[in-house]
Amino acid sequence: MKLFRFNCGRGHRRGGFSLVEATFSIGLLSFGFLTLAPLLALGLKTARLARDDRATAQVAQTLIEEAKQGTLASGTVYLDIQGTVLNSSQAAAYTAQSTSVTPYQGNASLTQMTLRVTPLGAPDRVRTYAVVYQAPQ
Repeated sequence: MKLFRFNCGRGHRRGGFSLVEATFSIGLLSFGFLTLAPLLALGLKTARLARDDRATAQVAQTLIEEAKQGTLASGTVYLDIQGTVLNSSQAAAYTAQSTSVTPYQGNASLTQMTLRVTPLGAPDRVRTYAVVYQAPQ
């Protein structure tokens, strides 16, 4: 018959991490995450600005095409995120105004137009587009 033997004491250690090692590694990971957090905020801001720039360019292109066809409404136009013209400002993401529509210098068949597109949440991000196009007949 075999006798059971119990190992007590420090002679036989179990594997694993000590409390000091775990605390040190958690502190190191926390420091790493805290140093990377500003980069995440900067990346989100840059992505938002790039989205606004792309969307305002698409809105301006849509309105320029309407002006070429002679269907551009005068005054302030409200648009959603896809560039669709809206009747009211409640669901609008952008506003656009054609600030000047004048005949082009030296050529009566050309028209010069200046367009201002503004994201509603960022009035300091106004984009101004100037275009010369063939006037509709």
